[in-house]
Amino acid sequence: MSNEITGVGEITEVIEKTQGERKYLFGTIGSDKIKNVTFVPVIERSTRTYLNEITEEGYQRPGSLSRMRAFANFLKDNPNSVVPPVLLSGRGNWKWQPGEQEQDLGRLIIQDKAAVIDGQHRLGGFVFLYEDSEVVRDISFILLPDLTVKEEIQEFVVVNNSQKGVPKPLTAYLEDEEKAQVGWALNQDSDSPFKGRITRVSLQRNHLFALHSVAKQVVRLFSIGSIQDLDVDQKIEFMSRFWTIIADQLPDEWSDIEKLDDRETRGRRDFEYKLLELTGLIAWAHTGAHIFSRSYSEATGMNWDNVSRLVEATSGIDWRKTGEYEGRTGEAAGRVMADEMIRMLPAEA
Repeated sequence: MSNEITGVGEITEVIEKTQGERKYLFGTIGSDKIKNVTFVPVIERSTRTYLNEITEEGYQRPGSLSRMRAFANFLKDNPNSVVPPVLLSGRGNWKWQPGEQEQDLGRLIIQDKAAVIDGQHRLGGFVFLYEDSEVVRDISFILLPDLTVKEEIQEFVVVNNSQKGVPKPLTAYLEDEEKAQVGWALNQDSDSPFKGRITRVSLQRNHLFALHSVAKQVVRLFSIGSIQDLDVDQKIEFMSRFWTIIADQLPDEWSDIEKLDDRETRGRRDFEYKLLELTGLIAWAHTGAHIFSRSYSEATGMNWDNVSRLVEATSGIDWRKTGEYEGRTGEAAGRVMADEMIRMLPAEA
């Protein structure tokens, strides 16, 4: 199936399907064109993004550059991989025209931008890969053409709850230890910045950490106050989001992760920073426990704006391997770095 957007804004070779009482449309669009015809409805704008964002009636968190770049690297390394479709809402702007001979095969006339319901990080990865390397990939999409914004939000909630609410089938070999379940979910969850980077056996080139090392830091991160009593799924979500914030705050340090997949480097041995070494994991677990204790309450949940503020306040230490903490690694170094980071926390109001 070869689709194209012409000068007047249309996508050809589109299929119409029906699910229950709802009609939807399936097609593909080039990664060199998708940015111009879509937007993400966000609560607040990203500091930087590869996509268009609109805050009016927005309902999604701003996208993460680190996740978009990670997906772009996946695409670059896996050119034959089939990527699931992104979910779009036409907002009445993408008009269906059935074909003359086959009523379920036609085209879409694009009059204005469609909203991205699910898949903003995949789209951002496609767009970054095109803008950075001029690699054009077909992007599969499912379009719900005539949703109201309220219905669109309901679809967003359903999609995200179904993705995150299903427990991972890990308990058989994790012996029901909560800390290990959380650690392994970070390796499996598509939303995790550590997806595919944790091992339960021996460390390979593509790995950052062994599971038992991550599990130990899970306990530390959730060690102060009532946050200790959160269930496994909440801890998975909180730890994943915490490290996504760190990755976005320290993009240069986080970029070491790209060396794991770059065969022209020596992987972890060529890391320039301590952030993605066990030392960094330990330092942020100790510091994060204090950040979480100052940002979480049972009544209102986690104040993620405050978490971001405190991560920014404590992230300014010297992460270079050749810097202030040169030659210091592991538990002792992580504790020393954490002590400095905790001293950088602003006084509570």
